[in-house]
Amino acid sequence: MAEPFRITPSLGPDLTQTEADYYWDTIAPDVAEPSYQLGSKVIGNDGHEYVHVTAAAGLAADARVNIDESTWVATANGSGTHQAVVAVASGDAFQARKFTL
Repeated sequence: MAEPFRITPSLGPDLTQTEADYYWDTIAPDVAEPSYQLGSKVIGNDGHEYVHVTAAAGLAADARVNIDESTWVATANGSGTHQAVVAVASGDAFQARKFTL
């Protein structure tokens, strides 16, 4: 399957990027948090909804997660509502894909 891309008309990271890859944060190294806000939701060309969250622990690509909506932290769960599209390091922000349409 080809990599998904954002179709929602908003700026932000690619759907397969993690916090370490965000261009606008690398040009301002004193930024402690990603500039793209946690909880931001977009739609991908695959029809899935994506939400910007932080990984509670390292996640493998396609790992299912549950999201705490008060903190936007994703925790691994085999029957989770969302999934990591790519591998994510602990503490990194990423776009979690809603598992079902």
